[in-house]
Amino acid sequence: MANVGLLYNLGKHDPPEDGEPPDANAELDGESTVIAIADALRWGGHEVVFVEGNEDAYEHLRHSGVDIVFNICEGVRGESRESHVPAMCEMLGIPYAGSKVLALALSLDKPAAKKVFVYHGIPTPKFKVFGPYDRVNASGLQFPLFAKPAHEGSSMGVSPNSLVTNKFELEQQVRYITKFYRQEALVEEFIDGREFTVGILGNEDPHVFPVMEITFKHCPAEHRNIYSRQYKAEWDDESYYPCPAEISDEETRLLKDTAVQAYHALDCLDVGRVDFRMKDGIPYVLEINPLPGLTPGFSDLPRIANAGGMSYNELVNLILDHALMRYGMENLRSNLALVQSRTAN
Repeated sequence: MANVGLLYNLGKHDPPEDGEPPDANAELDGESTVIAIADALRWGGHEVVFVEGNEDAYEHLRHSGVDIVFNICEGVRGESRESHVPAMCEMLGIPYAGSKVLALALSLDKPAAKKVFVYHGIPTPKFKVFGPYDRVNASGLQFPLFAKPAHEGSSMGVSPNSLVTNKFELEQQVRYITKFYRQEALVEEFIDGREFTVGILGNEDPHVFPVMEITFKHCPAEHRNIYSRQYKAEWDDESYYPCPAEISDEETRLLKDTAVQAYHALDCLDVGRVDFRMKDGIPYVLEINPLPGLTPGFSDLPRIANAGGMSYNELVNLILDHALMRYGMENLRSNLALVQSRTAN
């Protein structure tokens, strides 16, 4: 069994400060999530050391004596914040579960990730990027368009207003994003189709979970079929997240194959989730999340795993086991036969 360092960033309970967007703390985890992951690791026979992923994390890690890190840190600040803890681990020579520094930095830089997808011939909506002082010129793109922050996760900055139908609405939304999120706005052609997400576990020949659809048929019409932060917070009934999705075998195969291509294109490791919109039989990759949320009963990946017959405890231990195998530390894997057998699937 391993001595596992659990690295996390706890969400803030105070309201956003002046000038911050209302969802400024949305991507940070709550104590219940951290406790659930720790309980799952103990279920697998491991010991857990808690380390807050803040400015003091380097010194705490340095003296922690952990065998491996289970990282769920979103980071404290900056456009590459999700890569900071892995960079610390690499500097200290500590193995860690999940993707490496470059994959995490690339995935959070959504325009850069899309350039990689384009290079590999992976379908993704056409796009442009606008900074705070740029002239907003949508030439070459076809309305309706979708505008969102270029360096955020957890649907931060995504609302019905993100969907724009003319130049005036586009300029307003770009200015809102650059002012309140203090970063560039990613503007892409809106794919008016069904929305799906695909979870992946493993490395060379990864396990692909059943495809989950995010359905909008129960949402108010004014929400405009947008998978927003509000959607995630207010509409959590299973009817909003059918899994497996009601699609054809060919569509399922196409989504899963494209998800694995995107996963490997960014060199993701151990675990990830790929988001799509599908139109006219083409699965367009919206983005990839190599640091997917793990809140039980709420985050997409645990929902998907559960639909695929995998418990939350198994999911957490399998993520760790794949990392241990990558580092040649198989002797520290969980001693539970059930978990070990699933790593071969």
